[in-house]
Amino acid sequence: MLEHHASTSYLVEAHKDSAGNHGRKSLIKVKLESTPKVRAAWYKRCASRQKKHEPLDQLPPQYLVYPNKPRCNVPLFHFGVGATMQQLQDYAVQHGLVPEEYRNNPFYTIRTVEATVRHLDRISGVNLYIEPVRHPKYTWVVARYSNHTWYHEELAERQEHTVLDFIRRELNIVDMPQWHPTTFPY
Repeated sequence: MLEHHASTSYLVEAHKDSAGNHGRKSLIKVKLESTPKVRAAWYKRCASRQKKHEPLDQLPPQYLVYPNKPRCNVPLFHFGVGATMQQLQDYAVQHGLVPEEYRNNPFYTIRTVEATVRHLDRISGVNLYIEPVRHPKYTWVVARYSNHTWYHEELAERQEHTVLDFIRRELNIVDMPQWHPTTFPY
């Protein structure tokens, strides 16, 4: 018995261009102009997006979440030191946490990063975790806590400085710890 495909052939024909090629046809015609005014607006929009992803030295009080006063829609920030992939890989190989062939191998990137942070976590005696960040100098932050967990994780100021100086010294980091916004949109 023959099957009828009239409805599907109609849809396929509707998506063919004048040359008979399949493709999407835009329903809305937009003319993009590259005028100085349009370019200035585009650069301003990009700069404002970049500003949202810059780390902060001091977190504004409205972003701190207390256990007795939880707040909704508070953006997530992580407090820690920024590190490059190379710094994390060098540390892991230098301390024998991963084999030498793991260095610069994208297949083992996460294993190398996790091994480094687990080792630093173990020898520093405090909870550490790793988070990806958007920054021109580094791609990861070795974080101590977030603005949602700081109340339970924060140490006395002297101990906090000792731990963070230890991490900076171990990874050869010169930057000071900062509050880094999360890269995930939740």
